[in-house]
Amino acid sequence: MKLKLLNALQDAVIKAPLHFEFGGVTFKFTAHIKLLNTQQIDELTSNNTKTDQQIARELLVGWDGFIDEGQPVTFSSDVLDQLLIYGGIAGRITAECINAQYRVQEKN
Repeated sequence: MKLKLLNALQDAVIKAPLHFEFGGVTFKFTAHIKLLNTQQIDELTSNNTKTDQQIARELLVGWDGFIDEGQPVTFSSDVLDQLLIYGGIAGRITAECINAQYRVQEKN
């Protein structure tokens, strides 16, 4: 019997708080990360041909609470590309996108 409950995970998004400093600038927002199954994670992490920038573009699908000089920043590929020109930011986002795949939230 195939579990129908798992069908809902096909398009699921993980919301993960990101809060880090890079070059003296603080970045704080809630990342929306595409949920992958185990096979997809294995393919992504064992294939060393993808850069952090490519992985971040593939897995980061949105955000909430991103503020720049007091103004909310709407997620777009153009804004993401601006962030990803810095290797440290790309690496931090990619690490969070992968780590979020293994976090399970407890339900109260």
